[in-house]
Amino acid sequence: MLSRVAENLYWISRYVERAEGLTRLLEDAHSMELEGAARADGGGPLDDVLLMLNVRDAFAASWEAADPLPDTGIDRPAAERRDAVLRFLTFDRTGGASICASVAGARENARGTQEAVTGETWSQLNKLHLFLNSPRAHARFEASPSRFLARVRRECVLFAALADGTLPHTEAYHFLQIGRHLERVDMLSRVINVHASAPGEVVPAGAAADEPAAPAAHWASLLRGTSAHEAYLKQAHARVDPVGVVRYLLLEEAFPRSMRFGVARCLESLRCVSGGSRFGTAAERHLGKLDSDLRYMDVDDLFQRNLDGFLNSVQATCAAVGREIHLAYFRT
Repeated sequence: MLSRVAENLYWISRYVERAEGLTRLLEDAHSMELEGAARADGGGPLDDVLLMLNVRDAFAASWEAADPLPDTGIDRPAAERRDAVLRFLTFDRTGGASICASVAGARENARGTQEAVTGETWSQLNKLHLFLNSPRAHARFEASPSRFLARVRRECVLFAALADGTLPHTEAYHFLQIGRHLERVDMLSRVINVHASAPGEVVPAGAAADEPAAPAAHWASLLRGTSAHEAYLKQAHARVDPVGVVRYLLLEEAFPRSMRFGVARCLESLRCVSGGSRFGTAAERHLGKLDSDLRYMDVDDLFQRNLDGFLNSVQATCAAVGREIHLAYFRT
């Protein structure tokens, strides 16, 4: 396979996964904001999403440039800021972190690689891109952000389903899988890290059941934002505690959005692409070490000692894997 085609496929799936994951986070954060949820430091769920994407400063600069605040010493209304954050993370094109920017990136990569994907997958991606750039999308967003986000999420899921169901499981398919699962693992590490670091929300292991309802709602929000709420409750029998939630999202190998599942699938597709050589590629070795760490992890100890450090190391591993994949397969 041409390196250009492989790289385009990898980025198509990363961008679509990024857009889908962001819609899930925004759906839950918007719902929580409407219910009046707030952290102990006054921040809200949408502020957490800005932190996950590392675009809080970019949002502040964009908002101030678009609508300068008069020097009156009066803060903007909370509802005005909430709507501005939601609009920024949905439609902004300047920073590349929004839903629209991610879908546009996927479509641009697919446009030059139509021969490597099926007509149905290209048509689905192109249709979503055209919708997001139409006046109709803005009208539907203004009428009901929650329904708009749900539609975009379904369209992203449909693209992934079409790719799974219509592409032969050759190198093209595996590069899509690598991009998809690497993006999912990276974003999950960021999402958990922000939730675990939120001021006033983390409760010690073993004490969750005796704490007020607010922390439980905070961790339930993490489950909803990662589409794990129903699956977790079926296993945990309605008990939402921080250690249990983190353990499930990191280690539950049967859940398709867990870190362990994503690392295993990414590693599997990398081995299919490389031919499964005895020593493996550098990218395989990075992921293999992370896979081993997850298999033998003690989450209770990790939660008490250095959860933040581990999650930061996961992000570093994902970045290293991306670099090694580029050097091995994309560099011409």
